[in-house]
Amino acid sequence: MIFEQKRWISLFSGIFIEVLAGIAYAWSVFTLPLNEKFNWSMSQLSIAYTLMSVTMMISAIIIVPKVRSKFEIRNCVFIGSLLYGGGILFSGFVSNIYFFYILFSIIAGIGTSLIYPVLISYSLELFPERTGFASGSLAAGLGLGSVIWAFVANKLFIITGDISSVFVILGILYLVGICILSRLIYTVPKNFYEFIMNKYSVNNNNQENDIEENLYNKNRSDMVKDPIFYIMYIIIIAGATCGTMIITQGSPIMQFKFNMNPEKAALVVSVFSIANTIGRPVWGFISDKIGRIKSFIVLNFLMAVSMTILYTVNVQYVFIIGLMICTLCFGGIASLVAPITSDLFGSKYLTENYGLTFTVFGVSSMIGAPIIAFLKEYSGGYSGAFIFGLVLSLVGLVLSIILNIRLNKMKKARKEAI
Repeated sequence: MIFEQKRWISLFSGIFIEVLAGIAYAWSVFTLPLNEKFNWSMSQLSIAYTLMSVTMMISAIIIVPKVRSKFEIRNCVFIGSLLYGGGILFSGFVSNIYFFYILFSIIAGIGTSLIYPVLISYSLELFPERTGFASGSLAAGLGLGSVIWAFVANKLFIITGDISSVFVILGILYLVGICILSRLIYTVPKNFYEFIMNKYSVNNNNQENDIEENLYNKNRSDMVKDPIFYIMYIIIIAGATCGTMIITQGSPIMQFKFNMNPEKAALVVSVFSIANTIGRPVWGFISDKIGRIKSFIVLNFLMAVSMTILYTVNVQYVFIIGLMICTLCFGGIASLVAPITSDLFGSKYLTENYGLTFTVFGVSSMIGAPIIAFLKEYSGGYSGAFIFGLVLSLVGLVLSIILNIRLNKMKKARKEAI
């Protein structure tokens, strides 16, 4: 089948699109220049990031399924590019925080929801035999975007001396780039899933996440009635909140704790963003081998280790290692949300089901970004935030172990029934 080769074009186009959609993960680079130019408080700026995440969350549930049902994949991404690029572009022309919320947080947020989650669920259709690899590769594009745009945005700010001009330049780049690349996203033909699975003789029973045949192909209304959904949801939120705290406040943390200048802090953001990027395909590959639940057990354990390092260590390079471990794990968590949703609840209703599980990122932003900003402003440091992250990591670890035990018991019971 010719599409088996053509899907690689779609995959790499999707990766480049995700690179262009990665501005949100470089948000911490924008906060101080916006604060200095417009005198917007750090709390107000944290709301901008949180509101964008919430908008993406609501849009993924309500808007994305409707748009996806009416338009083929390339046109859905094209519409998203117009909103995303246009929202960022016109954000450069406002000086009122509320207009900034509308353009950057809401309009660009809706645009992002028509790009990132849509392409992630689409990647599982492209490579049904390697869902972790596919999702991780697409998610890596977004992580790579944070590395690139943190550096580029900082350089543009140095050159122009005006953060508003940076938004205009980046908005034009995103608008043009994604519009062009969306034309290289091809619709997956019918029966491609069966063709690939038969060709590669994929045995899904090799993954412990796939043991729940009774969960397969549950739609959204059935999925939310299952206790396993809520355990999975909390596990993901726990790790994603820790990662969100670091992603959104990485630059201010380094400037505060080690008195770094903004340019050097942006370089550190790029370093731990590289870890975020690497973690996505790596953990996707690992999860294809050992299973999604075991991967979450390891991820939450490592996240707890990173939070312990950040709370206890004052040596700069060790502290940066702690940041890298955290973002490496966050990248892994981001890449596994779609595959674990598909594993537990089937691929038939993945678009609508993933739209709901995708809300973990909005919820984690609602928790992580405001809390770390609040604790910093009212306690004068970040130690409280690191303790909060440690507790969340341990909650995620315990629940991952509980879910693994429960799934194994269900597998054993079914075998005995047979």
